[in-house]
Amino acid sequence: MTPRELQRRVGIVIRRHRERLKYSQEDFANAADMHRSYYSNIERGTQNFSLTYLLKISRMLNVSLAKLFDEAETLDLPNAIAEPHSPPRVGRPKGRKSGWRF
Repeated sequence: MTPRELQRRVGIVIRRHRERLKYSQEDFANAADMHRSYYSNIERGTQNFSLTYLLKISRMLNVSLAKLFDEAETLDLPNAIAEPHSPPRVGRPKGRKSGWRF
């Protein structure tokens, strides 16, 4: 496994844990005191992040670093890339119409 592939895998694992907690990327990044675009790049696997940030993220997710790396190593990367995201619902409640009339 290349370092680039490991970054990608760790990013996917982080995204899965964040989505389970129903955080948006922006809310999670703000709570972790990170810029949203930096955090987004970590999840996409394009950011070469430091252990300091990885530790901060793992603590917020309440997941050990060992578990993050273990899940990243055993991740089926092609299927994980193809799976749809399950972001938290943002916006108006389902089935509710806007008050705007045209």
